[in-house]
Amino acid sequence: MGYRIHFSHLDEDDTLSAVVSGKSTLAAAGCIARDIAARAARDCAHRVLVDLRWLQDRAGIRALLALPGLRVAVLDAEADGHYCGISERGEIRWFGGTVAAMSWLRADPRSPRGDRKAPTPAGPNPRTPLEIYGG
Repeated sequence: MGYRIHFSHLDEDDTLSAVVSGKSTLAAAGCIARDIAARAARDCAHRVLVDLRWLQDRAGIRALLALPGLRVAVLDAEADGHYCGISERGEIRWFGGTVAAMSWLRADPRSPRGDRKAPTPAGPNPRTPLEIYGG
């Protein structure tokens, strides 16, 4: 039995979801990481949510650290928020739930949306009635 990866886009931004199922071996772990990195590059994704909850035998799964330039949130049944840090290869963190993982992915200040609000243009609100301003 091998592994299978189901890819999908989570939102209109550059977030890619990869659900990995099947069985992992030491040799397959590197292939899983390579397949996810190749799809992220092809789809111009900078953030990846990797779901390992359906994967048996997580042997060698730390090979996900080699995903170049990606911010990776890993969903795992036994996750405790383990943080592996930032390097030139990317950033990775383990989560037990989807909500926390997506919040962390979207909070990236380097992302197009980031966690900051868009600046408000100067002047009156165009939807404000004119009688408020006495005009």
